Amino acid sequence: MLVRDLYLPKQEVVIANNEQTVMDVLTKIKESGYRCIPVVDSNENYKGMIYKVHLIEYIYEDGGDKNTTVEQLLKHQDIFISERSSFLNALIAIKSLPFLSVVENDKLIGILTHNKVESVLEDAFGLNTGGINITISSTEAKGMIEKLTKVLRGDNIEGMFTLDNGSVLARRVVITLEGDKTEADIAKLSEKLEKSGFRILHIDTIEKSS
Repeated sequence: MLVRDLYLPKQEVVIANNEQTVMDVLTKIKESGYRCIPVVDSNENYKGMIYKVHLIEYIYEDGGDKNTTVEQLLKHQDIFISERSSFLNALIAIKSLPFLSVVENDKLIGILTHNKVESVLEDAFGLNTGGINITISSTEAKGMIEKLTKVLRGDNIEGMFTLDNGSVLARRVVITLEGDKTEADIAKLSEKLEKSGFRILHIDTIEKSS
């Protein structure tokens, strides 16, 4: 999965210009309701991000000139991704940021938000389709996925991801199976997994989102 499938285009993003004054940008951020927005120059080149808190500190705590440009207060000038970046790279980069700027040929084309990243993880858990979400563990890390898929032959796997990667002692796997299952169905499935050497850690029934 690439970022181009997830990002919000700049036409839908509140953006500041690096030549705008500190007070003008602060007003724009307050009106938008966001705590941070991307900044571009007159040629739409990406210049960085500006935070509401830094504008407020500059004006009201540091006694800065409210009519100067925001250029000196910009952050993360060198932190951005392209639309061809992988979801994994985006997931790592966005951790400490309110969003990631998406830049091509130096120009801002949009942003990737935490909501979009979370929607991918929600899909992996099967929150959109509903079903049975099972967390299991196994001491057999090598070949575990192949063995698991054989055990679940006949069940439609909507989502799967692994935890504890790199561990040689145990590995957890979270799987989501499609469809409604009765308590008897779940008990039968649990028994089948446990007989194959898997330990059931947790089971959730997920209602399909409307």
